[in-house]
Amino acid sequence: MEKILAVAIGGGIGAAFRYIITFATNLHGGITFPYGTILVNVIGSFAIGILMMYFQSRMELSPVIKLFIVTGILGGFTTFSTFNMELLTFIRASQAGLALLYGGLNILGAFICCWLGIVAGELLW
Repeated sequence: MEKILAVAIGGGIGAAFRYIITFATNLHGGITFPYGTILVNVIGSFAIGILMMYFQSRMELSPVIKLFIVTGILGGFTTFSTFNMELLTFIRASQAGLALLYGGLNILGAFICCWLGIVAGELLW
């Protein structure tokens, strides 16, 4: 229960930060081009990369703290950061085939599913 609560609280914090950044960028042209999303994804990707290295050097940290920060805050902030960490894990392990498969399925699969969702939504509503 402690882990679920840590993820839930962290997720709320991350989602709130994402909203604040998106709101702020929309005031400055972010509606025309969604650079708020790019900003969130870039910040989240940098944060998960540096935290991945920090957590590897600090094995004594509680798994609950890691879940709160990575899965919770960064997960609520952006799931793109997790995608990049997992993709880089394959690349660093010299698993180029798995990296290509994983990257392709995420990018193309998510794009196609989003498009299918739009089509289904148009048909339903």
